Amino acid sequence: MKTLVNAILSKAGGALFTLALVAYLGHAIGPEASGYFYFTLAVAVMLSQLLRLGMDGVVLRLSSRYHQAGDADALRKLAGDVLVYLIGCGALMVAAGLALEGYAAPLVFPGESPHLLYKTALYSFLPFTLVWTGAALLKGIGKTSLSVFIEAGSVPLIVLLWMQLYTDGGGYGEAVSGLLWANVFAALWTLALVFRHAGCSIALTGLYARCRELLTESVRGVWVAISNTLIVWSPLFFLGMLATPVDVGVYNAAFRVTMVIGAFSAVFRGIATPLLAGLLQRKESPVPFLKRSMAHIMAAGLLVLVAGELTFDWLFAHFGAGFTAASALAMLMLVGMLANVLFVIMETQLILADRNDLLRANALFTLFVGLPLTLVLILYFQAYGAALGFVLTNVLSRSNMLYLFNRSYACRI
Repeated sequence: MKTLVNAILSKAGGALFTLALVAYLGHAIGPEASGYFYFTLAVAVMLSQLLRLGMDGVVLRLSSRYHQAGDADALRKLAGDVLVYLIGCGALMVAAGLALEGYAAPLVFPGESPHLLYKTALYSFLPFTLVWTGAALLKGIGKTSLSVFIEAGSVPLIVLLWMQLYTDGGGYGEAVSGLLWANVFAALWTLALVFRHAGCSIALTGLYARCRELLTESVRGVWVAISNTLIVWSPLFFLGMLATPVDVGVYNAAFRVTMVIGAFSAVFRGIATPLLAGLLQRKESPVPFLKRSMAHIMAAGLLVLVAGELTFDWLFAHFGAGFTAASALAMLMLVGMLANVLFVIMETQLILADRNDLLRANALFTLFVGLPLTLVLILYFQAYGAALGFVLTNVLSRSNMLYLFNRSYACRI
């Protein structure tokens, strides 16, 4: 219970900074400029997913296994190998991105300042990757509160402080600069926490073979990353490519507010990981634990829906002019966020049990069903289509995961 309370408090702190940043940018630079800012963030996230592949799941599974077994040496070596792998591969991606800048920048960012936004995204994705992978390791060793705040609140907090110190309120230039430095500072903080709680050992002997094995494991586990990217980030990314920055700004405001609820996935995953790892080690069925957990999440979700209906109009009225449409989008997207949260513990069980067959099947289903649907809806309905695509993709993907899980585990949840 103490772990749960601490994790919720950490999440609440992170959510406060996230909402404060959205509201501040809405007032300071308006929906169009904030749209440029958040589309830059979305591109950085997509690049990060390309670098990570399935690394988060691998690190979560291995760190929880080593922690349960009390193998501190293996945990330190894992941290060192992951650090070398990400920095090495990330540097190669940055170099390739710089070589392609003349062609890629106007293509990805067809509006204002394409080279500024492109370089910000390009230089941000590696530290962003270190933050999320380090947080996965911290979850695996039971440091849930730290990892939750790192994921949810560190970058918004630093951007807010940066804007207070440097911005003149005239546009998004300082905001995207703050985004870059926020990711750098958050990455350094995350690495310090990993060194403190897990240690880090870079063993040169056999390093190449171990990094190649990590790459192989990441590719095998890439399906969770594909599913979550398609579900959570692809609507914002394609909206930025196909619609106006104002659409992106309004959609993002709704997305960020509902993401306060969606980010509780990190809380539940962090709490459930050591418990599920213990069940696996004792060869006990996870189904009773999953049923109880999902029932509690569903009950809380119904209360959240009522709270959203009562408060969203009031909340978005404080975001500034141009955000009134975000209230209806947020209410729609809240359904998708709750579906995502509901199944996060089931997804964690599949990661820890190394059930890549089920994760792969669900990712392919999401790719071939959810992505085309979202693209069509965005082309016809812009921001509202992105929100609707987000909800439908979430619901369809998670329903398919439930079907595959029940069939594979011979149960009924």
